[in-house]
Amino acid sequence: MGRWHMATVLYVSFVVLILLPIFIVTWFSVRSFNYVLFDNVTTRAMQTLEQVSYTVDKETSRMINTIATIANDDKLFATATSIHYQANQSQQASHEASMELDHQLSNYFHYTAEIISAVFFYRDGGTYAYKQSLGLQEDELRHAHWYRQTLDKVNKVQIFGAEDNLRPGTSGHMEITASISPKFPDSFNGVENVYFIFRGSVLQQLLRTQVSASGYFLVISPNGSIISSSSDELIMNQTSSHALLKRAMSEQTGNYVQSEEGKQSFVSYLTSAQTGWKYIHVMPYDQMLASVKQVYNRTMLVSTVALIVFLLASWFWVRSMAKPILTLVRQMNRVKMGNFEVQLEASGPIETYVLGHSFNEMTLRIQELIKERKIKEDERLNAEMSALQSQIGPHFLVNTLNAIKIMALIAKTPHIQKMTESLMHLVSSAFNRGGSYTTVREELQLLDDYFAIMRIRYGDRFEVHTELEDEISQSTMLKLLLQPLVENSIVHGFHGLDRKGIIHIRGYKWGDRHFGITIRDNGHGFEIDKEQSARKQGGDSFNGIGLANVQSRIELQYGREGRLVVRSEPGIGTQMELVLPILEVCPTGTTMKKEALKHV
Repeated sequence: MGRWHMATVLYVSFVVLILLPIFIVTWFSVRSFNYVLFDNVTTRAMQTLEQVSYTVDKETSRMINTIATIANDDKLFATATSIHYQANQSQQASHEASMELDHQLSNYFHYTAEIISAVFFYRDGGTYAYKQSLGLQEDELRHAHWYRQTLDKVNKVQIFGAEDNLRPGTSGHMEITASISPKFPDSFNGVENVYFIFRGSVLQQLLRTQVSASGYFLVISPNGSIISSSSDELIMNQTSSHALLKRAMSEQTGNYVQSEEGKQSFVSYLTSAQTGWKYIHVMPYDQMLASVKQVYNRTMLVSTVALIVFLLASWFWVRSMAKPILTLVRQMNRVKMGNFEVQLEASGPIETYVLGHSFNEMTLRIQELIKERKIKEDERLNAEMSALQSQIGPHFLVNTLNAIKIMALIAKTPHIQKMTESLMHLVSSAFNRGGSYTTVREELQLLDDYFAIMRIRYGDRFEVHTELEDEISQSTMLKLLLQPLVENSIVHGFHGLDRKGIIHIRGYKWGDRHFGITIRDNGHGFEIDKEQSARKQGGDSFNGIGLANVQSRIELQYGREGRLVVRSEPGIGTQMELVLPILEVCPTGTTMKKEALKHV
């Protein structure tokens, strides 16, 4: 199964966990916000319509109250009756009565100048017109539906819209009409019906103050006639049966959106509880939603810009995270192919920066280790070559020494015999017979042979004291590690010494996993800061190995588990302490095996 790149994981996580939720939340938020705005606009439209209906109802109530008060004024109707009866008897009395009636009516309509005329219909025929006679046909009016409707509802004010039978050329179809049939007895009152005509502007002006430039208001009576409108054209054409208004005419209150000729209109409507009139407000849907769309477009613009900025910032962030890691992966593949000289520029957050810096340090360290390994390998090869060269003719040399030993025995010269025998042991050990390792006890026995030879050379100028704990006598160590150390004491420490030299050799257990061998003399000593020089001055020992090479052999064979510590004080002497690990098995090769140190 293939694994994704980290950049792919980051990008997918970014889209799924951040971008997609933000998009969904933004989409729902914008839709909810749009719905709230639309609801607010609809509410405002209905509030405007309610305000208009309240204002119109209030004005209509004043008209109705005025007409109702007139209908209950017996003096006024007595005056109106006298005008009709005195018309044929006394013109003067009739004129005075008409003046009185006009005065009485003027007192009722002093608050408005919108009254056009008030027509009194008498029971036995005939009419009287207040203010002005419109030339209306009495017979047509008496047979009109509103006339019969008024007679059926005595003493109740009836409000009608503009009537078709009003005389054209005066105010056209712009008047609002009302009528009432008084309840006075026929013997007292000769008036059967009173017909009031008002200018349409009395309501139309109220409607126009609340309407927008492209919308309009309608006030429609229960029978479908237009009582008033903010649009003159609608009043003139009486288009209340238009398809746009069908739903409004069939329901009490509400709103809806209606399409007509490719244009949408928002229609809100309500029915007056007082008059039964239908108040309708029609406005273009686009105009109604203009503010909503404006806010919506601004919100979308800001959201889009913010989202783009967020995407760009997130892309750069993901790139800053992924690029250093991808670069590191590519460089690691190059290291995997064997190219350890690669380096990368550490960048990105602190974690990736530290990771890149650590990678550079690792490759540099690998290069250093490879160089060190090559140097050590070259040294090992040179050492093996020297060992091979030193083994040329070892049997010949040993056989020759053995022949000298036999000749010394025949010649009865024990010193030569002893020296030759000790030299044979040392030469055999130097030629690595039996391997590169030996036991501590065998190493001390080789020192006895070396001391025997050196006593023949220097006589009794030194003595040796040896202590060995049995616990470490069979412990394994490299051959000829101690000979260069004691040689340093005899050759350099005791040279020109005015007292007898003494060498103390002590072998002991050092901790749980190591043992130590201390070689201490009472020679000249040397300054500790010149220890390295003192080692180099050791020259070549019996087998060609100096003190410096002893330290190198220890580091090569034991690593950090072995060490040689030299302490010296001028005039007092020198102490050399060798600490080596206790090996679990005895190595057989020239280089110590890893298994021998696995429990050290």
